[in-house]
Amino acid sequence: MKPKPLHVNLVLHPDNQGWIIEKMAVKLQEYLPATGVSVSVSGGQRSDADLNHWMSYAFANEPQLTRATMFITHIDDPYKAALIRGELARGIDLGICMSRDSVRHLVELGVPRECLCHVPPAHDSLAVPRRICIGVTTRLYPDGRKREKLLVRLAREMSLESFRFEIFGLGWEPVIEELKSAGAEVVYFPGTADYRGDYQVLLQHLPNFDYYLYTGMDEGSLGTLDALAAGIPTIVTAQGFHLDLGDSITDFFVSYEELESIFQRLYHERVSRVAVAARLTWAAYAEHHAEIWRAVLAGEGRVVAARSALSQETAGSLARRSSQTTFWLLALRPRRILSALGHTRSLKPMRDAWQRFQRARNGGNLPR
Repeated sequence: MKPKPLHVNLVLHPDNQGWIIEKMAVKLQEYLPATGVSVSVSGGQRSDADLNHWMSYAFANEPQLTRATMFITHIDDPYKAALIRGELARGIDLGICMSRDSVRHLVELGVPRECLCHVPPAHDSLAVPRRICIGVTTRLYPDGRKREKLLVRLAREMSLESFRFEIFGLGWEPVIEELKSAGAEVVYFPGTADYRGDYQVLLQHLPNFDYYLYTGMDEGSLGTLDALAAGIPTIVTAQGFHLDLGDSITDFFVSYEELESIFQRLYHERVSRVAVAARLTWAAYAEHHAEIWRAVLAGEGRVVAARSALSQETAGSLARRSSQTTFWLLALRPRRILSALGHTRSLKPMRDAWQRFQRARNGGNLPR
């Protein structure tokens, strides 16, 4: 006989409906059943659930009917940190942050480390990476002075499926076939007899470039100046007036090996970025929560917190410490004070009643 599935109720306060936190609740409801967790979503706690998970800590300041956890994010004033400390002391078993850095920040503000863990945010995986657009604005000559053979060799020695070339200028047809054979996408503008009109077309397409490329060793390309004027990164040869442009040039090269290294770096940087997002799935997000809730119900919430170890110092945490004055000054703002008072246990019922009245007057929405 199969054991009864764990029943978790996601507490979604009306103030959190219609935006990101509701989306997170919907995604958890969609993906948690695959982990053996049955899910309900309601505006308040349910006593028949094994565990209630508050989708926002801001509304969890009340007596808990079951074991409970809460989602913690956007702690930007001391009142919020104090609210979290109180909730964790009076019934909430564990606070779930979005990052190790947020855990660190809360610990620095006096929240017990053993009451905190983190789950990285998830991603819909709907965004499709576009190709890296390489712009080329030069014509070719029979003597090969533009060193287009470097691109032919590149096409024969590495995949160019991550790249799109936008090429302006006569004579590129044989090179284009090689680029396409390596998987590249190519848009070609051979030009006309009207060089002024051709230049206007080039200027229209220039903002599409991710990088401007010039391979010739014949003093330099005026197209490099167009690229710099448009704020576009450049991959150009280390010669001629290019050298006078100094640090404004993104990548210098001379040899084929240097050019290939640049393209390999661009490819791997792109792959790395895409891979990070690919790992942050809603399925993994749900699985992490299921593991935490099972641990809490087994009385092992502190074990989960211990596994969520603090990372080494990060640039983000250093930046946060540099803004601590702002953090504490927010405590002096009247709206922050009123908000904090409205979340105290004694005044929370009055706040909720006022919010319900406001929604009724505004067709279900709070006034902005």
